[in-house]
Amino acid sequence: MIRPLDSDDLDAFIQIRSDSLTQAPQAFGSDPRPVSAFDRTQTEKDLAAKNEKNFILGYFDKGVLQGIMGFVLSDREKVRHRAFIWGVFVYPQYRGKGIGRALMEATLERAKGIEGLVKVVLSVTASAEAAKSLYESFGFETYGLERDAMRWKGQSLDELFMEWYKPQ
Repeated sequence: MIRPLDSDDLDAFIQIRSDSLTQAPQAFGSDPRPVSAFDRTQTEKDLAAKNEKNFILGYFDKGVLQGIMGFVLSDREKVRHRAFIWGVFVYPQYRGKGIGRALMEATLERAKGIEGLVKVVLSVTASAEAAKSLYESFGFETYGLERDAMRWKGQSLDELFMEWYKPQ
């Protein structure tokens, strides 16, 4: 089941976010951190404030949160025609089962209903072939590459920037 996360999902969200940052540190700009390093009060407020233009979808099976995908659309006039997908993560033991695909389908379906939205952008580590392939299968196209965008444990990581245009 896919549904937006809210403040009732605080513990599950903090756990999966911490796990994503520690298990796949090369995939995220945020530094790895343990569950204890999260500001529970602020994170709970953030989850409670989610809405149709700023949400985190979670994929649950038998009550277990197996994957997440964040979506944010700014209220700033100059950039509210584009949204950003962030924090995409599926636990390794659940990969290959279509969870990422289902999350992207649900996210883009919600995006199609947002008035004034023109495009959705995301970034992905250039070496993340499976993620890149998934995004391309939905029509995302690469529009930029930042070489040496991040460094993790002495390894230079390039970052691809991709965009998807909402059907008119």
